[in-house]
Amino acid sequence: MKKAVLMGVPHHNNLGDHAIVLAEREYIEDNFKEYQYYEVSEETAEKCLEKVEKHIHPEDILFLHGGGNLGDEYLYVEEARRKVVQLFPNNIIIFFPQTMHFSNTEKGKRELNKSREIYANHKKLVMVAREEVSYQTMKKEFYENNVIKTPDIVTYLNKNGIDQKRDGALLILRSDIEANLDEQKIKQIEQTTRKYLKNVVYDDTAKGPGILSKYREEKIEEMLIKYRKCQLVITDRLHGMIFAAITSTPCIALGNYNHKIKSCSETLEHLGYIKYVDNVEEIEENIKYLMSNEFEKYDNKFAIEQFKQIKEEAIKLVK
Repeated sequence: MKKAVLMGVPHHNNLGDHAIVLAEREYIEDNFKEYQYYEVSEETAEKCLEKVEKHIHPEDILFLHGGGNLGDEYLYVEEARRKVVQLFPNNIIIFFPQTMHFSNTEKGKRELNKSREIYANHKKLVMVAREEVSYQTMKKEFYENNVIKTPDIVTYLNKNGIDQKRDGALLILRSDIEANLDEQKIKQIEQTTRKYLKNVVYDDTAKGPGILSKYREEKIEEMLIKYRKCQLVITDRLHGMIFAAITSTPCIALGNYNHKIKSCSETLEHLGYIKYVDNVEEIEENIKYLMSNEFEKYDNKFAIEQFKQIKEEAIKLVK
């Protein structure tokens, strides 16, 4: 049986990335039923890809894990992606939806040139951007490749769950290298929120030890239960916002140091309960709006429709 191989599957602690894998697998199994699904870990793709090579045949399709790692910030991921593209020149390769960000430095320009040259040589490569800024940049920089645009793959999931009483606010705020809020701003967010909701709880979608594949769904569901129980989420994490979207939870999303949250929020503009703000001063008016209105539940049909493009592009490349 032909294989659909998802490459670069992470085992770290970021639930956003694990939700991406969950959605990628669901998408593959829904749309490529004539293929047997397999996963190759990020570590294997990075360090010992040659061991996988003998199991891959030209009729197999390779999918590379999506997210926000097309660039030089997480260079080990970009290097592993290049290896896959170079090692399998005759296979259809699909980059699941990505945000692209090569830094405007000598290193960033150098790495972009490396990626551009390697990807341009692959004639069966489909690159998918998950928002408009990356789409335009990818079309410009990878002009010899086939580039399409869809939302983030996690929007493929519908996680409304069972209706239950909601109470309080959940603050999903990051503390890693992408953090953009200082302690004073975080305190301001909490104080503003407590004017309207007394129960305010802090959490994060990336904490604790790494997560093995067998616990992936369980750990994601534990977080989504917290979403379904709260009235409001305030977050500076992209998947903090997307988890709110797929659970029909009112959410205020704050921008980070790059374009990915703002640009991805534009793909969710039709959901009245997702609000993007550039600074903490805009939070209060949006809390008032979200707490005084009712909204329709999340429906993933819009995402399913857009993701049809991926299969359509793959079909064109099958010979």
